[in-house]
Amino acid sequence: MMPSEMKLVVEPLESLSFEPVMVRGEGLHPGSRATLGIEMTDKGGVTWSSSARFVGGEDGTVDTSNQAPESGDYDYVDQAGLFWSLKPVSENRPSGAFGKSLAPQELTAWLEVDGERVATQGFKRLHLAPGVERVEVREEGVIGTLFLPAGEGVRPAVMVLSGSEGGTFEPAASQYAAQGFVSFALAYFGMEGLPEELEEIPVETVGRALEWLAAQPCVNGDAIGIWGASKGAELALLSASIYPAIKAVVAKSASAYVFESIGETMGKVHKSSWTYRGEPALFVPLQFNFRIGMSYFWSRMSKKPWPTRPMYAHAIKRAPDLESATIKVENINGPVLVTGGGADGVWPSDEMAKAIGKRLASQDRKFEDVVLTYPDAGHQIVSPYSSTGINYLTVGGGFVELLGGTPKANALASEDSFPKINEFLARALGIAQA
Repeated sequence: MMPSEMKLVVEPLESLSFEPVMVRGEGLHPGSRATLGIEMTDKGGVTWSSSARFVGGEDGTVDTSNQAPESGDYDYVDQAGLFWSLKPVSENRPSGAFGKSLAPQELTAWLEVDGERVATQGFKRLHLAPGVERVEVREEGVIGTLFLPAGEGVRPAVMVLSGSEGGTFEPAASQYAAQGFVSFALAYFGMEGLPEELEEIPVETVGRALEWLAAQPCVNGDAIGIWGASKGAELALLSASIYPAIKAVVAKSASAYVFESIGETMGKVHKSSWTYRGEPALFVPLQFNFRIGMSYFWSRMSKKPWPTRPMYAHAIKRAPDLESATIKVENINGPVLVTGGGADGVWPSDEMAKAIGKRLASQDRKFEDVVLTYPDAGHQIVSPYSSTGINYLTVGGGFVELLGGTPKANALASEDSFPKINEFLARALGIAQA
């Protein structure tokens, strides 16, 4: 069969960033080999690529939705495989995982047979759903980005907190607006008008934002949840333990404790990450032993990402008063969902998620709490069809954290947890799922 008779199908050609996409080659000889791939260049100029080689079926097709590749960047039946296995192939590299751009992704799929690229197809992935309105908020004590879903009426709301990279995390907030929530990506440090470093951040930052969000005419003030990842999860749990107006919590790669602040003085000048009513929250101080110190200096000298999990595990073990630094999750006025990875390179989120679950279960609570742990996953539990090929993050103090896990394990955890989180929030806050 001539290459001109071969066809590449991508369905749909435009979709939201977390929605399924099928890539299929047609018109092949049964049993012949063909490679499917996708590539893109992001707004930072970094080129990403992935590919997998398939054996043509009896109907002359190779299809990501029902076939496992015989070789390539992933090795099992997974329609999302070409997406999560995307990795940088250009000399310039991203600063880390968890991209924050809302710009549409322009991608190209390709079909290769006998070393020749016989078909290509462009397609687009959207972070901002059609009809969703993005509004920057710069009010006294409240800095962030509001996302208003299409349509009219009063809606439940989700507040989104970023992690130790600071600023706002708009991609997550925009996803919830696409599902019908009013969402608010709150900044609590790392933007103009806010502290530069994650050090002694007032929990009242969340409290003020909560009052502001509840006062919006489109928001049901009795149905506000909070979503946080990493240090944002720590703040989400702490805030919800203080403010009963928070009616649901999603804490991804969560912490069970208040930890020391993050910055150049980390481990040397001990300060809390948070304050409440002008007083530092009681916290677990970070401590170095010889092995941890040597691993840190080696990573800085070699310019390689540093796994901070041993440091946090050591701090928990050596904490002078762990109970005082433990977040009182039993006081949260709504259901709690936490996730954790057994191969988390940042901190022992799996062990802390289980500790949170145990503390919640020990109380006579009327809420349905959820604990999701993934033994082989790292810190990077994201949304489906997101690349998990970058396993590091540049944080405060200038060092680079190793996030842990493998691209495959992180993708599997993301694909499993994402619908469960959506169902949890829909059930807890009262919104119909599409």
